[in-house]
Amino acid sequence: MTNLTGFVNILKPTGMTSSDVVCKVKKILGTKKVGHFGTLDPAASGVLPLGVGKGTKFFDYFLSKDKEYVAQVEFGVLTDSLDSFGEVIETQDVDVTEEQIKSVLPKFVGKITQVPPKYSAIKINGEKACDLARKGIEFEIKSREIEIFSIDLIEKVSKNRYLFKVHCSAGTYIRTLFVDIAEAIGVISTTPVIIRTKSGRFTNETAVTLEMLEQNKELIEIEHLFSDFEKVEVKDKELSKKFLCGTKISVNEFDEIKDKKQPFFIYVNNSVVGLYEIIDGKISQIVYLFEN
Repeated sequence: MTNLTGFVNILKPTGMTSSDVVCKVKKILGTKKVGHFGTLDPAASGVLPLGVGKGTKFFDYFLSKDKEYVAQVEFGVLTDSLDSFGEVIETQDVDVTEEQIKSVLPKFVGKITQVPPKYSAIKINGEKACDLARKGIEFEIKSREIEIFSIDLIEKVSKNRYLFKVHCSAGTYIRTLFVDIAEAIGVISTTPVIIRTKSGRFTNETAVTLEMLEQNKELIEIEHLFSDFEKVEVKDKELSKKFLCGTKISVNEFDEIKDKKQPFFIYVNNSVVGLYEIIDGKISQIVYLFEN
């Protein structure tokens, strides 16, 4: 097994689970330490960022970042999984118009609550909700607060089928969003096509297929992905020890960084220690990367 560190931005195909992609990347790169930053449903495709080696330590950092999706929605049809992989459980004879859609979209911009779908990877008492749903086991999922930064109607594809672009917070379920939008119109809906075009710093423009990764096995280096973040070298021996030990440090102890507004990398002896930010006068650790 090789000792690799960095990120891979995979263009996940429809039909594969996110875990399937992780297993495939482990085999391609010949390493055990690989993890994805946020699940994409099997029916969804698009940007699936993965951490490799120390890159996996950025899991919490990226999991909370905003996302962008393109979704094709069919009004008047409802499947049990809310996507094209499920069984149709209801249909309606409707003709939803652009005017009807545009009249309700503003209600869904901003902070809203939604109940994630039962066919999802959310854990219920240690089991995935989707597994329980497939077994016919009844259970409840609590509502959660999300934020929709923007939702745009792109075009009408065909009768009752429309294409949308959504910019949202982490934790948003696109299938549920359009079920709620349909309900506001007075109809039902299913989302047969979901493509994630952005996840934090990762976009579809820089994503690669599994086949492409197999050919070049190239990783995105941590320093390259965060090239806009400053690198700060700590030369004071006592201060260096504190960073290496993870000790809390006040900005008053390190004048060089007290005015920094965005995260920065700390280096000791030309080796990266971690990613930090300033919170309430303290140098707060975002990701600790140092290994003895």
